[in-house]
Amino acid sequence: MTKLLPLTLLLLGCAGSPRGEAARGEADSLPTAEASLAPTVAFRLPTGGGPVTAYAFPALEPLRRSLGTRTAKPRAALGIDLAGRRLIYRDSAGAVASFDLVASRERTIAPPGALAALGSDGTLLAVDSTGAVTESQPWGTRPWPSRLGRGVREVFAAPGGRLIAIRHARGDSLLVSSREAGVSLAEPVPEAVHRSASRDGDAVAFATDSGVAVLEDREPGRPWFVSVAGRPRAVAFSPSGHRLYVALRSKSELAVIDRFARRERPAIVLPGPAAALRFDPWGRVLLARSDGEAEGGETWVIGSASEEVVERLRTQWGTDLPTVSESGVLLSREGNAVVARDLRSLDSLGAVADGARDLWFAGRWASAAATAAARQEARAADPTRRAAPAQPAAPAPAAAAQPAAPPSLWVQVSISRNDTWARALAQELTAEGHAAAVVEPKNPGDGWRVMTGPYRSRDAADSAGRALNRPYWVVDRSREAPPRP
Repeated sequence: MTKLLPLTLLLLGCAGSPRGEAARGEADSLPTAEASLAPTVAFRLPTGGGPVTAYAFPALEPLRRSLGTRTAKPRAALGIDLAGRRLIYRDSAGAVASFDLVASRERTIAPPGALAALGSDGTLLAVDSTGAVTESQPWGTRPWPSRLGRGVREVFAAPGGRLIAIRHARGDSLLVSSREAGVSLAEPVPEAVHRSASRDGDAVAFATDSGVAVLEDREPGRPWFVSVAGRPRAVAFSPSGHRLYVALRSKSELAVIDRFARRERPAIVLPGPAAALRFDPWGRVLLARSDGEAEGGETWVIGSASEEVVERLRTQWGTDLPTVSESGVLLSREGNAVVARDLRSLDSLGAVADGARDLWFAGRWASAAATAAARQEARAADPTRRAAPAQPAAPAPAAAAQPAAPPSLWVQVSISRNDTWARALAQELTAEGHAAAVVEPKNPGDGWRVMTGPYRSRDAADSAGRALNRPYWVVDRSREAPPRP
């Protein structure tokens, strides 16, 4: 069964987001404003069943009301659909379910045992034991006309409704499929102890016994391989996709691979061998779990810029925690409590004493009326949709006056080592009517990024990204210089 790293496939920004937080009163009485102005919160799903509750970051102060309907007993987190305002998880029977933060209700999406993956654009794709594919959007669920066949053992979702599946039948094969085209690629791939897909879904890495093999969609029949000094145990792409990090058995370091140079970089020294890796979706830190039991082990916090361990914490790993909020708060399970820590200093900011037994998600508390309207707009803009039940858009009351904020959200379309190719893509997007720009690399190993924008809200950026009909993710550039047209 696929275990998605919580928040790994969320809308990410390559730069840190502002750390300002709303007070408790602001979180409880949020006006109908742009979703990007909503305060960051932690959502709590009780594993014993019951209403979903929310806690305001950074101090984990409980909001004064629950989010409505009781849920069944959830047992594992799959991710949070930020754009669609849904919590995705498995229920007590193993079925894939969602809690709709707009309608305040639980829905079953796929049967028990189905594999599931959440794309960064909010599309949930599930594959059952027969290879049947179900696509779930906030406004409805629909089956795909074609099947993948039996033997699917792992799935990844890419933006634009693309499904990447690993299928075993006389050896492993990688399948790339979509609703309209069916299976468009089938390539043999090596047996691996662990696999990871880039956030864009344009590359899949396979940790073998001697190194890492990578299959990229631009060269589907020509995988490349980098040998590492040690036996790989787990592999993870950086959120931007330009580096791979490899945990090694019986070796106290992480191997680092430059994806574009296709060579190994200097290793990161660890206090001991790592068993699992999990990225902060906004690229600020990498979390590594110490070798040994998940219960009561250590978590090593590795700075992305320094590439060294900056702190060691005694935490417990699950499908949900530890994770990092957009506002820069590390949420971890420590003993019987769930603790919020400042990502820079690792100082404790607040805790929920009895929260460890429940599931947690980090996201934003947004107005139901505003989100419902955004859903209706997204549904209407989807040219491939079939008749599906839609959430009615409630009329939005007049928003409270807000000071105008400078637009800082951009839609990133690609990252490349080829500046000529990047500029050509930007010109192509501009010719199609999109405000495209190119961001030059700042540091060695960075790529040339193609972006459109800026946008004042995450919903507006998502709407623009969907109109591109290609993979994208949302980037907060409030602390960066604007890209050059």
